[in-house]
Amino acid sequence: WSKNLKMTNKKIKIIHSIITILVALFFVNAGYKKFTSKKMKPLEKNQVVEYIFENDSYEAPVGYNIVMNTFKQSGFLGMIAIFQIIAGILMIVPKTRLFGLLFLLPMIFNIFFMHVFFDNRIDENIETGILLALNILLLLPYSNIIKKVFDEHS
Repeated sequence: WSKNLKMTNKKIKIIHSIITILVALFFVNAGYKKFTSKKMKPLEKNQVVEYIFENDSYEAPVGYNIVMNTFKQSGFLGMIAIFQIIAGILMIVPKTRLFGLLFLLPMIFNIFFMHVFFDNRIDENIETGILLALNILLLLPYSNIIKKVFDEHS
């Protein structure tokens, strides 16, 4: 029975490592694409006039595209890209995996809620929601270590 438990734990650790590495590679790639792409979000004059000036609204997609273009031109998106790449690399290395997952958490949390509140593409909400859920689930095996940080008796 003990041997089966050890095998199960070993399989869980392998699955955890594989999923973590896949998420890490996703963010390394996403960061690289953000950092290297010069493409701006599409904005047409008639859309801007209709949404903002006529309807007094920054509703998606116009509001989202304005925000993302501002992020792009200001360099903010480039900084996020670098952080995503760093988080991904940290997640790949077993000794820094916990730090990488913790480093990624506020970024994916923010990305998810930006899509929920600023974007009207349900596929983006689902994709970023899955990534947020995966990040949280991948942190669960480290819960005892994380709890120690907040334990007042340590």
